[in-house]
Amino acid sequence: MSESTGIVLTVGGITAANEVLFAPLAGNGTPWQNFNWRIIPATGILALALAGVDQISPTVGKGIAVIALVTVLFTRLGNAPAPAENFAKVLGYQK
Repeated sequence: MSESTGIVLTVGGITAANEVLFAPLAGNGTPWQNFNWRIIPATGILALALAGVDQISPTVGKGIAVIALVTVLFTRLGNAPAPAENFAKVLGYQK
């Protein structure tokens, strides 16, 4: 397994958990209501692509994976608000 694969699987897991758990907890819909099933194959395709990039340059592959991780934490992807927004709403920092 390449260095970027674990990070990419974390990105997919965070995105899926955000849509299924965190968004409903923050009051944005109900669990499984509008789950974006394309997250699962997209995560697999990204993991395979970055495993190929890792064969050429491990630093670049890991760097792209870390950029994807930071992006998924702070931007709206899919059908739910960003995980950072949901956490802020659950903790009471945002209305």
